[in-house]
Amino acid sequence: MNIDQLKAFQKVARTGSFTKAAAELFLTQPAVSQQIKSLEETFGVSLFERSNKQVRLSSEGEILLGYTDKLFNLFEEIEILFDQFEDLDKGRIILGSTAVLGTYFLPRIIGRFSKKYPGIDIDLRMGNSQKVHNWVLEGSVDLGFAGRMRNPPRLERVCIHREMLLMVCSRDNGLAQKESVRVNDLGNTPFIWREKGTQTRSLVKDWFDQHCHKEYPLKSIELQNLEAAKRTVIEGYGVTVTPEIAVRREIHLGLLKPLALNGFNLWFEYFLLYSKGKIFSKAAGAFIEMLADFKLLSHVQNLARAFKR
Repeated sequence: MNIDQLKAFQKVARTGSFTKAAAELFLTQPAVSQQIKSLEETFGVSLFERSNKQVRLSSEGEILLGYTDKLFNLFEEIEILFDQFEDLDKGRIILGSTAVLGTYFLPRIIGRFSKKYPGIDIDLRMGNSQKVHNWVLEGSVDLGFAGRMRNPPRLERVCIHREMLLMVCSRDNGLAQKESVRVNDLGNTPFIWREKGTQTRSLVKDWFDQHCHKEYPLKSIELQNLEAAKRTVIEGYGVTVTPEIAVRREIHLGLLKPLALNGFNLWFEYFLLYSKGKIFSKAAGAFIEMLADFKLLSHVQNLARAFKR
């Protein structure tokens, strides 16, 4: 067993393809196959279940992948440690974020950061809260930005922002004319859910369960994209719940109307997430420092306490 064989194994496991792994490692496909074969002979097990269409990990392969991930994460931390001695003229930061922070807040910070440190590349990946938590746990992102979820012991989180949730409808919806809306007024109005795994969906479902005397909604659809949900409501289909920042422009233009729904007073908290004991690169540290001075985030002062500025 050697490090090149483990690298080949991890690449095949992550890409699900010997051909893709070979391309990323700048090797031939037969060379990668030979490395995997040698590794399997060393351990006396089959690491993959091969078929004509795809490559899947065996149970033994799943176990080995966990150890290779830990090994290469340690190598990465060693590299990061020594990168801190270098100037911030080169580097890379990988961010994972949910839609609201990734659309309405982070682009401004990224723009400012890039002007100050033009040599540092920033990769922003978007997903729901569950995905972002998983990315941080896997070590595939440096920093995560997401809503509250059950916090694993290996994760640290710092609340950086609170945002009000609004129920909105189109200006042509009959509910838009009401100064005050009761739950019963919603009647058979269709509701647009966000995808499973989003905290907005979880909060709204809990509220409906507590405040609706009958099952609501009777008719609904689920959309994964926040912009698609807004557009669907603007075009006249039902109502949805969204963070205020996401509909501020549409409300100003008169395309959407917030509903004063009795008892509906929900707030959403956003957190900075990182692995416990994480050794930040100098670039990631500089990004956190700039984030701590971004006043549009309501609870950004918590970063100063968390990182003892």
